[in-house]
Amino acid sequence: MTSRATRRERTRGAIDATYDAIVIGAGPGGLTAGTLLARAGKRVLMLDQHYVPGGNATLFKRKHWEFDVGLHYIGECQEDGVMTRLLAACGVDDLEMRPMDDDIEQLTFPDFDFAIPRDKAVFEARLLARFPGEARGIRRYIRFLNQCDRVVRADQRGNAIQRAVAIARSPLVVRWHQRPLGEFLDTCTDNLQLRAVLTAQNGTYAVAPDRISSVLHAGLANHYHRAGAFYPAGGGQKLSDRLAEEFEAAGGQLRLSSSVDKVLVEDGRAVGVRFTNKHLGTCDVRAPIVVSNADLKRTVADLVGVEHFPASWTERVLDFEMALPLFVVYLGLDLPPEQLPYGNSNRWLFDRYDFTDDYRRMVDGEMPEDPFIYVSTASLKDPHNPGVAPDGHSNVEIMTMVPSDLSFWGVTPEMMRDGSYKTSETYQARKREIEASLIAQFEKIVPGATARIVHRESATPMTHSRYVRSSEGSCYGFAAIPEQFLGRRPGARSKLPGLYFAGTNCRAGHGIVGAMTSGAQAADAILGGGLFRKVMRGEVAEGSRWSRAVGGLSAAVA
Repeated sequence: MTSRATRRERTRGAIDATYDAIVIGAGPGGLTAGTLLARAGKRVLMLDQHYVPGGNATLFKRKHWEFDVGLHYIGECQEDGVMTRLLAACGVDDLEMRPMDDDIEQLTFPDFDFAIPRDKAVFEARLLARFPGEARGIRRYIRFLNQCDRVVRADQRGNAIQRAVAIARSPLVVRWHQRPLGEFLDTCTDNLQLRAVLTAQNGTYAVAPDRISSVLHAGLANHYHRAGAFYPAGGGQKLSDRLAEEFEAAGGQLRLSSSVDKVLVEDGRAVGVRFTNKHLGTCDVRAPIVVSNADLKRTVADLVGVEHFPASWTERVLDFEMALPLFVVYLGLDLPPEQLPYGNSNRWLFDRYDFTDDYRRMVDGEMPEDPFIYVSTASLKDPHNPGVAPDGHSNVEIMTMVPSDLSFWGVTPEMMRDGSYKTSETYQARKREIEASLIAQFEKIVPGATARIVHRESATPMTHSRYVRSSEGSCYGFAAIPEQFLGRRPGARSKLPGLYFAGTNCRAGHGIVGAMTSGAQAADAILGGGLFRKVMRGEVAEGSRWSRAVGGLSAAVA
């Protein structure tokens, strides 16, 4: 637990007039970028408007309950995994990552149940057993996953020859990497039930499966097939706190409750920021490097100003479609976790097999009836954490996608800016309506659950925008459709000298690992290259303050 002295320092501590670098936003991307820069010897100031570090990887407390905001499971936590190496590069070698069950996802459809396992070969065998007439399409789909995995691994190693060989051996990737998943699946099967199983995890990217980038979908599936799914002991806040501690141990200064108002621009380059803190007032701080881990649209339009970027680039970025936002119901149940009718897996419930119309309706500002739900149970994922729930109780989160259109919620842009959206009768009615709908869906998984509820509250897209200031309340950032993915979205270097980007809107993609990867790529670009390759290879950077060998998480992961 963070000490009172540290919390006070993070909100009231003095700051210097100049730094080597300033990081806007203490989410996973900003924490990673700032920590790597500090460990490389840079004097770094990190600012965040929230009162705790972590962005989406935070928690909130309600008496005897702790609810995770956005971290529900992570892949690549094996000894040589990407997550393990990113953490170790930041000096975090003592975080326990608890493995989930071998069957990661438990799916319930109208006519059958299906479990997605960590082992891809077992997954293929189950698909063949359930859909024996679809063998050709199933094998083609698995072959596509394997080829995507081969190319990604070669790319991470940073060897140009190995990457070229991997691409040459992956014709499906070459053909489909800039095409939507729906078009690829058309070449595999027209069986709606099979397609529903293959795309059931669409809630983890919040884009219609027929529109999502085929390689983003494959990358997400492989992310969990490589070694399974994990959850950090202590929840997402523990991960963020450890990164913040290592940032400060390397000499970085973290200032929370500090809202950045403007990126200072002089003579065509970023030179610092102006921020407001109720204890420090409004301050100008200068640095030749500014890393924005904030929402990219807001960075361009509000923090910097469109006049400082090429007009065509600005127009494209501001027109980017956002992934749909999530609605979350946080439940405390007077029910022991061992009495829940499922194990340490994610639970999904679908009342239909075709998701296309649901997505179309939400994009158009309508809410489908009986929405599908995703259930995360912290009491099963982190059973030894006494803060999650009282003894004999269960901590459960139920999620689904919802429209982002403000008019659907009875909210105006002005109400969002001044926080008065909570007084809207339409907003409150929508919130109650969707909350009740999700709980009713959960009853199909846990009969009688409603009668066992002792705590309930919900978060909407407005809640998300309020705390992390994301465009349209999206926690996944830009929709990962082919037109907005890979090289078609911004990288670490911006069009304004001195300004760099990190976060879910960058090329590394969304999620905790994607955000942290973007932070490492931003630090790599600032330090002149070579750092990211070393991190992915598990090497210690030369000439830095790093002193711990990469791979130290193996004992915790085993």
